[in-house]
Amino acid sequence: MKKIINIGLTALVFVSCSENKRSENLTDENIVKDAKGYTIDCDFSGVDISKAYLSQYVKGNWEHKDSADVVEGKFSFSGELEFPEVWYLKFDDKKAYVSLFVENSQISVLGATLNGDSVTISGSAIHDALNKFYDGQDDFYKEIDKMNIDYMAARDIEDTATMNKITKDHDVVSDRIKKYTIEYIAKNTSSVLAPYLLVSYLGNDFTADQMDSTLKTFSKEIMDSKYVLKTQERSAKMRTTEVGAVAPLFAQNDPKGNSITLENFRGEYLLIDFWASWCGPCRKENPNVVAAYNKYHAMGFDILGISLDDDKEKWLAAIDKDGLNWSHVSDLKGWANEVGQLYGVNSIPHSILLNKDGVIVAKNLRGAELHEKLEEVFLK
Repeated sequence: MKKIINIGLTALVFVSCSENKRSENLTDENIVKDAKGYTIDCDFSGVDISKAYLSQYVKGNWEHKDSADVVEGKFSFSGELEFPEVWYLKFDDKKAYVSLFVENSQISVLGATLNGDSVTISGSAIHDALNKFYDGQDDFYKEIDKMNIDYMAARDIEDTATMNKITKDHDVVSDRIKKYTIEYIAKNTSSVLAPYLLVSYLGNDFTADQMDSTLKTFSKEIMDSKYVLKTQERSAKMRTTEVGAVAPLFAQNDPKGNSITLENFRGEYLLIDFWASWCGPCRKENPNVVAAYNKYHAMGFDILGISLDDDKEKWLAAIDKDGLNWSHVSDLKGWANEVGQLYGVNSIPHSILLNKDGVIVAKNLRGAELHEKLEEVFLK
């Protein structure tokens, strides 16, 4: 099913914007050098807000970089960036946010509400280009949305055959999305969008070698940009958690406050399962994981759930409702979970299978793939 992506790397939903009038193959360094800075003029007339913030989402926390008083719905920000970056408009203490790709240009944001569908952004060519990229994925995600509905209906009647077929069909569509993204990156190697999409959308699908080889195709003018640096950091961290590597050790507390260490599970095949109570795709996958646990636990298979929740009650309620009868830990820091950071997790569900010696033997096994791998380990 769909994965939830950390908005520290990518906006989950970008608001609509004006038609992109520039060439699809952008050259961001020219955009940056030709402009003296950015100005973001915002008009949310009629919306009850008094303070606005220009923010970033860093390791699970909002960091306000600038603030402005809102007068009759209007406010503005100005500054200068070396390279375009994704920033967020936050308001008072509200959870709502508006995401935009900021570059050194005159940017206009107009909203009748704080709902992304009602907000129009113009003046940022790279923001327009990103939305054009998203538009190209619309048909794929319409297919996935229908699959999600059909999957839930099949799960309700315990139709495992249909569930497995939908999972395989979903994988086919996911491969098409991946191919579309790879092709887009290859056509836009001078744009900051290329490393942005690489680290945000292919970070869990590519190996470190694939990440590094793709980086080599990028224009030298963008190699100091934020998302190139993030890609390099991601690649280095991936090498510590690639198949064949010994999984990094960690300890974290269970719901009762007891420290659970990775070493506790040596001698067993262990699935490290990163998830959260609020993650729809994780919850949809849970029945499949429960079935695998019930079938193979007595043969030496165990699971350690690592939650990216920040609400203990919701975390525990989800464990109980989904029947997840294995060990669970969390530091309740959300996306800033220390084990998630150690393993470079930027989307969930995310899983890692270890052998009895703690060596990583597979990653991100879902649906039938998880059962096929466990059958290979325990029944052949």
